[in-house]
Amino acid sequence: MGCWLKRLRDKYQRDCQAVDKLCPRSKAEKIQQREQELLQLAHQLVHEVGLNNVTMEKLVSASPYSKGTIYNHFCSKEDLFVALGVHSMGLCAELMHKAHQFSGSSRERALAVHFAYHLYGLLEPALFMCVLNCKTANVQQKASKARLAQLDKADEDIAQLCDSFFTQGIEDGSLTLEKSQIAAVSFANWACSFGTNLLLQNAASIYAISRLGAANKVLFNVNLVFDGMGWQPLSKDYDYKMSWQKIEQHFADYVEMLN
Repeated sequence: MGCWLKRLRDKYQRDCQAVDKLCPRSKAEKIQQREQELLQLAHQLVHEVGLNNVTMEKLVSASPYSKGTIYNHFCSKEDLFVALGVHSMGLCAELMHKAHQFSGSSRERALAVHFAYHLYGLLEPALFMCVLNCKTANVQQKASKARLAQLDKADEDIAQLCDSFFTQGIEDGSLTLEKSQIAAVSFANWACSFGTNLLLQNAASIYAISRLGAANKVLFNVNLVFDGMGWQPLSKDYDYKMSWQKIEQHFADYVEMLN
């Protein structure tokens, strides 16, 4: 987990250094850089104390900036949570774009998206629930409109990316589905993936889960959904365990961060 956070911080610092070498940044760009620094600190706080225990006071204590400066960036704790939600979805989108680059059939590439989401939950267990937290009435009422607009845009971008895999299945003939059904099917897949990952993270010792043994529970559940959709080839006719292994190799750099 720490390796994943270090990678994010190092990448951000390299990007800033590269920009500085090319041209001096404007005041607006420096403000944006500071906000990203604060988000990295907040991200670290979530990792250390959990989302529910993050406060503006803790962020002030952890940062080199004054309370007034921090409130200029985030008008409330709820606004900070939404900013973390946008940040969280950006990390999730990074993994899903990686899934988009996987070389395989449309069903295998859609399977790669489920792998990406599963991997994200393992890398970021604290932020995994952050987006849902951002959708609660209390957070929505206290966060800024500009920040909520960013969240909605990130939400829409990921949904459209997920939809594209079903469109590919329709276009190559492996999936018989009306395009008007894609939104509903995409939601069903997300519900399956989210529920499976949440239970595996928080209730793995429950008998209904523990009795399943070492079998890949995520792959099994996803194949049930895809087979139910009639997405060819069906799991009885194709070795998707091998596909899952190839997908894991595709994400090798990220999987190593779990160690």
